Amino acid sequence: MIPSVCVNAELPEKYRKDAHSWEQNKHAAILSQKACDLFFDNYVPNHSDRGSELFSPLIFKTGHTGLPPTFFQICGADPLRDEALIYERILREEEGIKTKVNVYPGLPHGFWSVFNTLPSSKKFVEESVKGVQWLLEQKR
Repeated sequence: MIPSVCVNAELPEKYRKDAHSWEQNKHAAILSQKACDLFFDNYVPNHSDRGSELFSPLIFKTGHTGLPPTFFQICGADPLRDEALIYERILREEEGIKTKVNVYPGLPHGFWSVFNTLPSSKKFVEESVKGVQWLLEQKR
């Protein structure tokens, strides 16, 4: 659900051509680039530690083989959008892991919790339940 899987500055070069959301959504509602920086500065104040696999799982040096099926919910107007899409593609294409993805175009990070009466928020919650059901039905 709206994952942060790699600090933008640590994204491997081979994926950078597909990563535009950090700049496109710099001033996004709810979670802007400035807000992301605030969170990163509090979670991992030492910038050199942000390249750690523990903080940025997309860059696991050992790869992602053996991970279980994974469900993603990704917001279109989120600075974290493209890192999540890239991570999903790595799992699916490079590792052969089953994935399920729901994308919410034009909607900001965490929209369903702030604007919980919107039809898209209700859809997000319904798809969350269906996604967990899908996960429980998967065999590794």
